[in-house]
Amino acid sequence: MSVETIPNVGEIEFRPIRPEDRAALVRYFEAITPEDIRMRFFGPMRALSTKQLTRMTNVDPRRELAYVVVDRPTSELLSIGRLAFEPGTERAEFAISVRSDMKGRGIGRFVIERIIAAARDRGIAEIFGDILEENTTMLAFAKQLGFALTNVPESAAIVRATYKL
Repeated sequence: MSVETIPNVGEIEFRPIRPEDRAALVRYFEAITPEDIRMRFFGPMRALSTKQLTRMTNVDPRRELAYVVVDRPTSELLSIGRLAFEPGTERAEFAISVRSDMKGRGIGRFVIERIIAAARDRGIAEIFGDILEENTTMLAFAKQLGFALTNVPESAAIVRATYKL
């Protein structure tokens, strides 16, 4: 856990997600616009199921890492970042989301930088994430950070962002 300050956000706590974050995760999901949900999960969703909540908050660190950015004054989640390791490889898939009302304040960059550092610490050689082709904001962000962008042959609607560590 680390307490830091992000300009235009304030004092935050960056830490691994915990089982007791379930209620905060439900509120976080409710604060995300339907469009942002579709961009992150590649389809519409109204709510997280009990199974999804359990999976997202009970993380096996041998298989994946999941972090949250918590607003210190309110204890509300502002962002979630995940890193799922591919068994038998030196690759991991990343995913991040930022609460819709907090976008554009540097939280996404903060999270992805820490995900990259965590991947390096684990000896990962490459991280990748799939992004909907229409998610031009995320594609531009990934490109700005140095990710290589390639089309996914199985789906014309998905672009893979890859970062060599």
